[in-house]
Amino acid sequence: MAVSDIERGLVTRYIARVLERGDLPLRATRYILVWLNERAEMFNIELPSPIVKAIGTMYSGGYKASEFEKAYRKSREKIISLLREAAEETDRPEPLASNIEHLVSELGLPKSAWKIVGLVACYTRYDQVQYLCDAVTEVAGPLARAMAIMVGEPSRSVEQLIAPSGDLPTSGLLQLKEGDEVAGYSGRFAIPNRVNNCLDQTYDNFDDLHSALLGEPAQSRIELGDYDHVALDRELIVSVLKGAVDAGAEGVNILLYGPPGSGKTELTKVAAETVGLSLYVAGEEISASGESDRSERLSDLVFSMRLLASAKRSAILFDEMEDVAWQLLRRGGSKVFLNRLLEKNPVPVLWTSNNINEIDPALLRRMTLAIELKAPPASQRQKILRRVAERHDVSLTDEEIETLAARLDATPAIIENALKAARYSGGGVEAVERAALGIMRAVSGQTAKRPGRIPEFDLKLSAASVKLDNLTSQLEAGGKLNFSLCLSGPPGTGKSAYARHLAHTLNLEVLQKRASDLLGAFVGESEKRIADAFEEARETKSFLIFDEADSLLFDRSQATRSWEITQVNEMLTWMEEHPLPVCFTTNLMDRMDSASLRRFTFHIRFDYLNRQALERAFNVFFGMNGVHEDGLRLENLTPGDFAQARKQAEVLGISQDMTKVIALLTDISRGKPGGFGTVGFVK
Repeated sequence: MAVSDIERGLVTRYIARVLERGDLPLRATRYILVWLNERAEMFNIELPSPIVKAIGTMYSGGYKASEFEKAYRKSREKIISLLREAAEETDRPEPLASNIEHLVSELGLPKSAWKIVGLVACYTRYDQVQYLCDAVTEVAGPLARAMAIMVGEPSRSVEQLIAPSGDLPTSGLLQLKEGDEVAGYSGRFAIPNRVNNCLDQTYDNFDDLHSALLGEPAQSRIELGDYDHVALDRELIVSVLKGAVDAGAEGVNILLYGPPGSGKTELTKVAAETVGLSLYVAGEEISASGESDRSERLSDLVFSMRLLASAKRSAILFDEMEDVAWQLLRRGGSKVFLNRLLEKNPVPVLWTSNNINEIDPALLRRMTLAIELKAPPASQRQKILRRVAERHDVSLTDEEIETLAARLDATPAIIENALKAARYSGGGVEAVERAALGIMRAVSGQTAKRPGRIPEFDLKLSAASVKLDNLTSQLEAGGKLNFSLCLSGPPGTGKSAYARHLAHTLNLEVLQKRASDLLGAFVGESEKRIADAFEEARETKSFLIFDEADSLLFDRSQATRSWEITQVNEMLTWMEEHPLPVCFTTNLMDRMDSASLRRFTFHIRFDYLNRQALERAFNVFFGMNGVHEDGLRLENLTPGDFAQARKQAEVLGISQDMTKVIALLTDISRGKPGGFGTVGFVK
């Protein structure tokens, strides 16, 4: 079976180079000639009869080395001339050869690199080239020497080019693997998929090849205003990018980290667009097997850097840095590759990560910027919901958008996908919420925030130690935000509700934390979470509320472990230095650290509803006026108790029966401290 002229020319050219080497052992020379003679008909090559007789077959027992050596010395020049003639009769493989030649030149690599990359490319495209490479490696290895023989270059030069820290791997034009063959499934080298897919295509000029290799610049689907909740960080990213590009600076690396779907990738796109940069995505090309391994992603990144080295206004986006972080340190067993990649990158690289705990500090300290991106607050989610709903033609009212934003603590990506689901299903607000909740549970186990049991905070439903309406007005008028509150009292008296009401009055987002959100299992973990909470509140300009404060500021005189004291100290230190309002609520004031109380700007006690507040509660929750005296004599009820009674009454269908509603409230009262009255079954 004959082979193509191109393959015949390649094989004969490679064998000619092998035989031209004067240092090849005699047994290796015979092995290659036997290999060629067995394919003489395939390649239309007729070796001299003396040499055919002398070499025997691959496994011939009658072979005599002395006879072969004598015959080969006489026929060597003739064989090489025969092979050279056959090679010159055929054209080189095009457009493969020209594309590789242009790439090597563009990347500033020596001409010998063109031959090496060409060998790897031909290995995976021509079967007989592959078989010849394997044969040469078997008798003339190691691999680097065998490759040097086939490309006709000094072994030392080839070794330097293909070493882990050599020009070819660090240019991204060759990817290093763990194999012991030239290329292929068990190969040591591979051409990155992005490059390999373009090598067999014809282009009018190199600019067209350049564009095909890079792909189209990434386009953002969002607006700069969608990141108003991180305006300071957003502006810092834009300013650094602009300054770096204007100065032509090297080694600019910006890392955005945070939970999946928090908008990291989109922020890089919109920041690049704002500066006027073309942002190219690296590390996302898939291989023929359907996925990219870490080494291939890294090679693709390096190649993109080299290809863009002369581009004036370009940047690179690389998602999921943690996926290749270990490769960055492992490559070549030294920091040479790392330094080149992160300290000498010619264009800015914008990295994203879902988990920086998997990234070595040696990499993190090389970042120009490292910015955490969290899920947007409710007010920002409203803007995103409104804009994305319009884009997907999903009809939502302002009230529905406000409700969704309050209930779904979702990232922009989840909101986007939920609205897509609603569009495809033809649904409305219910479809959006259901789709978002499903994704949220899958990602983090998170569910929707429960709606408040009382629609709006009512100052007349609170019995506090100070006049809350006066205090609220004074705080709003004063304009000072660096104050702290301690709100104590029985459960359900409206402590957290008042804190949220005050935040709304001051036009601040609410960041609410429970003790379970902050207390960690390991020493130092709680302190870190406390610090993170204050930092998050500062970055998002939120009113910070700590529920169950007695678990966070417990009496230090009763502490038995050192970390119990440091935890309280950490909380108090942050509280005093915090520039925004912070509020602590507790049902168990007697467990609070007494020395901590003087640190609070205000300490307000919430008590049970008095007679006037009880009348108000009957009206708010049940629409009842002229309440019977029995209902106004209950002295240990809270707004939360009325919310509970309302739900019971609605289930039982008695919400408009005053006598039975009072009976329900009496039962609730009797089950609490200070309760009184008879308990009866509500019929």
